[in-house]
Amino acid sequence: MQNQACVVWSDSQSVRGNAHTFETRREENENECRPYSILIRFDSTGIVGIRTLFGAAVGDIEVTVLRSGTEIARIVRPLRTHGGVSAITYRRKLWRVTGSSIDLDEGALNADEMLSEIAEQHVTETSADFGVSQGFIQGEPENSRILVDAGPGTGKTYMACSRVAAMIRDGVPATRIWIISFTRTAVIELRNRIAAALDDPAEAGAIRIATLDSHAWALQSGFSSGAILSGGYEKNIESTLMQVREDAEVAEYLRRLRHLIIDEGQDIIGVRAELTLAILDALEPECGVTVFADEAQAIYGFTEDDQLGLEPAASLLDGLQARGFQKRSLSYVYRTESPTLREIFTSVRRCVIDKIDHTEARQQRVRADIERLADGVVDTSRSLDVAALDQNTLVLMRRRVDVLMASSFATAPHRLRMSGLPACLAPWLAMLFWDWTERRITKSIFDERWFARCTPTRPGMPSQQAAWQLLFEVAGDSATSLDLHRLRNVLGRPNPPMLFCSPEFGYAGPVLGTIHASKGREASDVILYLPPDGDNEDGGDGEEEIRVMFVGATRARDKLMVGTSSGLRAGSVNGRVWRRAKGGKVQIEIGRVSDLEPDGLVGRTVFATSDEAQSAQSAWLDVPLRTGISARADQDIDWRLALEADGQRLGALSRYVSNDLKLIAKQCDKWPPPGFLPHLRSIGLRTLAFTPDSVVAEELHEPWRSSGFLFAPLLLGLSAAKFPGGK
Repeated sequence: MQNQACVVWSDSQSVRGNAHTFETRREENENECRPYSILIRFDSTGIVGIRTLFGAAVGDIEVTVLRSGTEIARIVRPLRTHGGVSAITYRRKLWRVTGSSIDLDEGALNADEMLSEIAEQHVTETSADFGVSQGFIQGEPENSRILVDAGPGTGKTYMACSRVAAMIRDGVPATRIWIISFTRTAVIELRNRIAAALDDPAEAGAIRIATLDSHAWALQSGFSSGAILSGGYEKNIESTLMQVREDAEVAEYLRRLRHLIIDEGQDIIGVRAELTLAILDALEPECGVTVFADEAQAIYGFTEDDQLGLEPAASLLDGLQARGFQKRSLSYVYRTESPTLREIFTSVRRCVIDKIDHTEARQQRVRADIERLADGVVDTSRSLDVAALDQNTLVLMRRRVDVLMASSFATAPHRLRMSGLPACLAPWLAMLFWDWTERRITKSIFDERWFARCTPTRPGMPSQQAAWQLLFEVAGDSATSLDLHRLRNVLGRPNPPMLFCSPEFGYAGPVLGTIHASKGREASDVILYLPPDGDNEDGGDGEEEIRVMFVGATRARDKLMVGTSSGLRAGSVNGRVWRRAKGGKVQIEIGRVSDLEPDGLVGRTVFATSDEAQSAQSAWLDVPLRTGISARADQDIDWRLALEADGQRLGALSRYVSNDLKLIAKQCDKWPPPGFLPHLRSIGLRTLAFTPDSVVAEELHEPWRSSGFLFAPLLLGLSAAKFPGGK
């Protein structure tokens, strides 16, 4: 028998080179012997991973794909070696690896001889805590049903994408694979990463990747001619649940699936859990299911606006356990190389999950450990200097009111990540189509408009060719034309496709957000503001607060700074934050999803003529970054709040704002409600689109009434208003 030396890879220099000799495994045929290598991963805590490599492949690596010196993709592939050459496959060709990148301009290698030398690779990996690792999960049969415990940074997204790519390479039709993602932003990342892992990236477009709400609506609208998206998301989930249980056509459709992947399983509760379980029960027994979950990150049982958790609800995980799902785990942390951050990802996570001590003691311990293991301490959120932060910094706060307060004091560009904000549809859409009133537009006219209106391109704007391709995929009518009615039906949805949107509210600067809304996001540098120590006076759920702290701390890849938030108290009306301020004033949030509607920006009630509406639209386009905007109740527009800046009317807030102000006034025992809101601002520009059959069109001036596209500011404010008088 031959022996094969062990190769050791490690995060600790002190253990490098501690190789041992391992006997080659003998196959069933005594005359055949497959060489293998054992790779052991160490860190400061000891052995954290063991990998066995069979054959000529030497393991997976992450590679940057370059074209013209620019990064166009990042992919993970098995690294192949032959004759001293390191290479990977990409788009059905073999490419030389230099450092950690491949350059498409250098041309592909002659693959015939090299590929003939590559043996089949099988990877298994076990960890020190006996969890089943990525290699083992990747080798699970297509029809297996597994529940994967995946802590933050353990390669869950990579595993999901590579598992799907492997199934497609093995012949599973992409159309028979579903992925349920928790956020719309994650949908884009999943599709892009799967495309990068496939020999033919176009196959990724056939996979049904969507949020559970989108999957539900697709089922409902696809099998019911009378489906109407009304009554809120919960109602539509309930309608789809009934359809899955009772409609034979829906059941037949679901039986076509070959594999279902579910992300963030710990956060699927209540009626959404019932719908997901009903879908599982409708699948054929041979249909595989992979569910990723992490109990330590279950923070969707409450909102970002208050401390109180929801009443206990049915959970997906309980249902999976009852259905005999096999448990697997991912344990090695890939997100960070920092020993202290890795300790948060592992040791602190165990404290979050293992409820040995009572809640209050564990809450204090988790907080103390995060503060001890962080890279430093910052002042309170009141002193946050946004201008001093790198654009890629992520600033996280527990409560929405703290984010709004920090944003209101920021003088530098920044982005927001919170629930309840409008979708940031790219402004180039309105630049192209605001005055195009015909149903179709040809490629030649599109090109003319693009070069006249969208050049030079602005940050975040696609190239002319990329923009056309994006629009054509959604609304292509012929080889050289677009159907804009079809496009408006897509972009006019409450949640338009993320391909057309910015993931944050804003287009430049560091991101300020709530921990709740930033789950799933990561950044090199994170500033985490925790509530004041012992701030649990409003009856909050201590267990959820423990998980909130953990989720916030594990967003960092390189550096974590910790501070304390202001501890401001705030109320909420229909999701709108408000708080009492000094001098009898009340601070009120402006900028929520329904605060600006088409009739308030180009409507006939707000603007007497089309020319006046056009002047306001041009003002937003010319100066998208504005301060000093105010809103004043105007009798001429039925006491709606007219937006004004520099002596010009720029629009009006919706009646939703006026109604919420009345509710706030009642809660404050004051009347009438505030009629003047100062200190509003715009941090950018977005497109607002509405569907061709929208009733709002009747209230608008031309050409917007016919075009369906207009500009809207990224309006924000925590306005300090006064009540006109006492009750």
